Amino acid sequence: MRRPADRLAALPDGAFAAFAERLGGVWPEYETATSPVTPDGTVELSLVGRGEPAADDTAPDSDRDRGVVRLCRADVTVEDVNDFAVFVAERGLSVAVLATVGEVESAAQRRARAAPLELYDGAALVSLARDAGVALPGSVDPSDPSDPSDPSDSSRSSDPGGSDHDREPEPGT
Repeated sequence: MRRPADRLAALPDGAFAAFAERLGGVWPEYETATSPVTPDGTVELSLVGRGEPAADDTAPDSDRDRGVVRLCRADVTVEDVNDFAVFVAERGLSVAVLATVGEVESAAQRRARAAPLELYDGAALVSLARDAGVALPGSVDPSDPSDPSDPSDSSRSSDPGGSDHDREPEPGT
């Protein structure tokens, strides 16, 4: 049986991007746009505040709050947090979230507290999604975070690299 975050990591790119898009509902005060999945499996949500820009602005979104949510499939290192913090500072973003379906180094956690950004490991990402009512792909049982096994789970059949012995037998076989 795999943890919910492991199931997220194993999703095909399109399903991972769809999860990221649904996760945008965590920030209802923002309009969201989802980027395509990068070759390393990262997806970004761009956040733009729903407020109206000032009447004298020449750029329509110049006064709106902006942010980014970066979802990674790889573990997060202190270098990842440093790079993300620079990205956020250069763009003057008011919301910055770096999340992974994997683990976060302890040095990365310390660095994230020093840089104004939120950092989520796989378990915290799953909790964030569940708390916001965002459906987790793969029929993950939302009522039991410690035991994500669900006999009706069909995600294993689409698991790249999965084998037949990992799958439930089809009815009638």
